Amino acid sequence: MIQQLNLKYCVVGVMMMNGVVYAVLMVQVLAWRSSAVEVPSVKCIESERQALLSLKRGFNVTDDDDWLSSWGDGEQQKECCNWEGVKCSNVTGHVLMLHLHADYYTRGSISPSLGELHHLKYLDLSGIIPETLGDNLNSLEELNLANNELKCQIPLSLFHSCNLAWLDLSNNNLTGEFHEYIREYSRCAHKPLQILDMGWNEITGMVPDLSQLQSLQELRLDNNRLNGSIHEGIGQLSNLTELSLGNNFLTGLITEAHFSRLSNLDTLDLSHNALAFNVSVDWIPPFNLTTIYLARCKLGPDFPTWLHTQTMIDNLDISCDGISSTVPNWFWERLPFMMYLNISHNRFRGKIEDPPIVSYYVFAVAFVSDPHLSVDLSFNLFEGPIPAILSTVSKNFLSNNRFSIANPLLCANLTKNMRFMDLSNNDLRGELSDCLRGFESLVVLDLSNNQFYGNMPKSLGSLRNIKSIHLGGNNFSGEIPSSLNNCTQLQVFDVAGNKLSGTIPTWIRDNIPKLLVLSLHSNNFHGNIPLSMCNLHELHVLDLSLNILSGNIPKCISNLSAMATLAHSNATIIDDYHYEYVNYHSTTDAVHEVFGVYNDSASLTWKGKMSKYGSTLGLLRSIDFSSNRLTGEIPTEMMTLIGLISLNLSRNLFSGHIPPTIGQLKSIDFLDLSRNHLSGTIPSQLVQIDDLSVLDLSYNDLSGEIPLGTQLQTRDASAYAGNPKLCGAPLNNTCPIHGHQISEHDADGDDDEQFVSEGFYIAMAAGFVMAFWGVCFSLILKKSWRYAYFKLLSDVYDMLYVFIAIKVAKFKRIRSQI
Repeated sequence: MIQQLNLKYCVVGVMMMNGVVYAVLMVQVLAWRSSAVEVPSVKCIESERQALLSLKRGFNVTDDDDWLSSWGDGEQQKECCNWEGVKCSNVTGHVLMLHLHADYYTRGSISPSLGELHHLKYLDLSGIIPETLGDNLNSLEELNLANNELKCQIPLSLFHSCNLAWLDLSNNNLTGEFHEYIREYSRCAHKPLQILDMGWNEITGMVPDLSQLQSLQELRLDNNRLNGSIHEGIGQLSNLTELSLGNNFLTGLITEAHFSRLSNLDTLDLSHNALAFNVSVDWIPPFNLTTIYLARCKLGPDFPTWLHTQTMIDNLDISCDGISSTVPNWFWERLPFMMYLNISHNRFRGKIEDPPIVSYYVFAVAFVSDPHLSVDLSFNLFEGPIPAILSTVSKNFLSNNRFSIANPLLCANLTKNMRFMDLSNNDLRGELSDCLRGFESLVVLDLSNNQFYGNMPKSLGSLRNIKSIHLGGNNFSGEIPSSLNNCTQLQVFDVAGNKLSGTIPTWIRDNIPKLLVLSLHSNNFHGNIPLSMCNLHELHVLDLSLNILSGNIPKCISNLSAMATLAHSNATIIDDYHYEYVNYHSTTDAVHEVFGVYNDSASLTWKGKMSKYGSTLGLLRSIDFSSNRLTGEIPTEMMTLIGLISLNLSRNLFSGHIPPTIGQLKSIDFLDLSRNHLSGTIPSQLVQIDDLSVLDLSYNDLSGEIPLGTQLQTRDASAYAGNPKLCGAPLNNTCPIHGHQISEHDADGDDDEQFVSEGFYIAMAAGFVMAFWGVCFSLILKKSWRYAYFKLLSDVYDMLYVFIAIKVAKFKRIRSQI
């Protein structure tokens, strides 16, 4: 009897945009798909034909649909082996393969009739969200249900089948204990499982003894919630080529026993766990890896010498591994043959020596044929010159070290393929050489927080593809070179904290229309804010603070349309990159695709503190004109920039009133108008801003009562200090009553016009007498009123008596129970 198990407890989520429900196809499948369908020599089996029709009905499709339109009962549809997506045996006529890729995602149930296909080997359900899935498919060798939002505990029955060679359940939200599945599968005498991929789920439990799975070649359990230690039995899987356990909660020691028989291992990923390597200094591993991901594993404090034996490395990540040592020279000689190197966030020290001239040319040749090497040496203690060998790297992240000389890198002749260069937070000094003309592909240049001085080089204008320039925190002087108007793709331009002078260039508007962040603060720019700046429609952040600018704020500032809209969910300013490379170490010379994202960042003054914003930079909408010599009134047009989160106009010479329409800035979180010459009252519309966390109106000439509202009354009095004509909470002086202000500190009481005077008491006595006798005479003269009055008193008395009696009785009852 064919058994069936309904997976009704699987709650299938909404399909991701790029999500599909895969089921297996091997190389034979691809070959079959690309070739013409041959007419089988035998006809399809009728019972299997009916099973296929029943399966179609479960998908809620009709004969008119393009998808599975060839499946039907028509006279021309009798031969099911000719149906789209069906592959039969040319010998027996049995259905061997189903490739049921839907053009549009289809929800439906998998009919139990699928169990009638006893000879089915390959099943592809791409684009179908199964609400139920019949489990009697003992003939299946490959099953792929990856890249969906299946939300359930993985049924143990998926390990029903002792014929499975490939099981892929990755990229779902599946739960359950991993060791329970292995225990279920252990009942199979013959264990043909070769590929087990359960990565990117919510699977828990430990990694048990897997030594019985001798056929296993690829094991992927990364990005789950596994815990505990890794059983040493995993070291007995002599056929294993990939072991991926990264991004879990695994703990304990990794010893030589974990790798004792893994001679075929090619990929090792144990990163982002709490594992510590405990191997001898002279250990020689049985494998020669191409991919090593051991980030946040404890490898240090010494450099792992066993890496010397790994001569085939393409990708290496040993970041955050607690290593405090120098890097041996032989290590850098391997660089030409690598695609990705990350040794950041350690304490590597010393100089990096350029390799011998022969190796250097080998590097150059390798890079020309495959120019996509990414190197991250950031957050270490490297010092001295940056070696020329790194000039051929596509992505250089060298920040937060002690490098002192940049010219070997900048002036080498093999730089045309470099896309990212981050040399920030080093000790680089001297004039920035005019050697940037060769960086034709550069997208991001970050030289911030070093000790460069002199003029900004004119060769910056040759960076035609540049999107982000960070030169802040140096000692550059002179004017911004006009050659920058050639950088039409520029999005972020940050030169804050230098000694630049001159006026703000007017060509910024016309030549750099995509500018998102413009930070010129802490320089010596003078003159007016140019009108042309109003047409930077994409601008998110404008910081001109701490300069010597003068004149008015242009009324056309309302044209900054990106600030006039609310921030959307795109919280980052990013640059995507994609490339392909050939793995020459593979027997098939396989082509690999690499996708990556670079999140840009900028340093901004926020709430009085300089902070660096990266992942949330795209959400900011900020204007900072503080600490200049700007004059005139705050333009009402500025109040249309409803997306503003931060507005700082402090320490200028602004006069006039605060625009009453300031309440339109509903998103504002930081508002500083302090230390100007503003007058008039505080607009009551300010109380309508719910998210205002910082407000400073101090040291102006404001007057009148602070508007009532929790947004204004609950603030510290320092927010209003230096405005002697202001009154009301939270200030100590109260506001005038009938033209006189009563201070809490007034105690003399001898004002000639004080409100409580002798006439006040006379008037109060006369009023009391008239009211008292008016009521009494009414009751004496009007009999009906008198009866009603005394009845009211009697009713009130009775009501109070009953109320009190009930309460007393209840109190006594409770007390007796205690």
